[in-house]
Amino acid sequence: MIHCKRAFLSPKLKAAGNHAAMLSVILRTRNGEAVLLEALRPLIAAAAEGVVRDVVFLDMGSTDGTARIADAAGAHFLSSQGDQSLLLAVALNEAKRGNWVLLLDQATVLSPGWLNETISFIERQDRVRTRSRMLSAVFRPEDEPELGSADLRRRMVCLIANRLASVAKLSQGILIRRSDLEGSACPSINWKTADPSIKLTNLLRLRSRSHVALPISDVLDQSELAAGAGSASESTLRRATL
Repeated sequence: MIHCKRAFLSPKLKAAGNHAAMLSVILRTRNGEAVLLEALRPLIAAAAEGVVRDVVFLDMGSTDGTARIADAAGAHFLSSQGDQSLLLAVALNEAKRGNWVLLLDQATVLSPGWLNETISFIERQDRVRTRSRMLSAVFRPEDEPELGSADLRRRMVCLIANRLASVAKLSQGILIRRSDLEGSACPSINWKTADPSIKLTNLLRLRSRSHVALPISDVLDQSELAAGAGSASESTLRRATL
């Protein structure tokens, strides 16, 4: 059983697992205390396996308890003051342990099975030596139909649009090599749009899905919210276990 508090700083967790795959996570946040607890759970499980090595909250001006959640979980908290074009470089300087980077929005929750698929994807990609065969990856949104479903036409439109534009959104979750985010090849990201996206070449859509977290007030008992001491997010964080 792993307590959420200080999860990303625990030496015991960082020593766990025997995977070549190592992830640094950059999580865009803004007033996210109502959704962050659910989004962090899959990452804590991955930290327990030794795959997620560090997490950075790249914050767009939160005025709620987002910074306290970052501190409680052992994540770095960075304010988005200054030139937007430099934000990614600053975040990467803090999230320096992983050879791959997972870009997420604060409400993005990765589905069960994402970790095993991510490990397999990274281990396959780390054996690739030809640049044209090197891939980035994006998780599929929860509402995207399965192949063979009644909404096959919509599914095919999604796939074609993705292949043509190679657009990956933070709300889906993006896996990308650190080297592809550093230097002159770094893609441009407008962090302050509603759902930031990146245009990438050689983009693979993984089978695992992501969904948008519900705010705490939608899933907690109203009596618990009224009776809890302090903010609902902080009390829930102290109880959060996997």
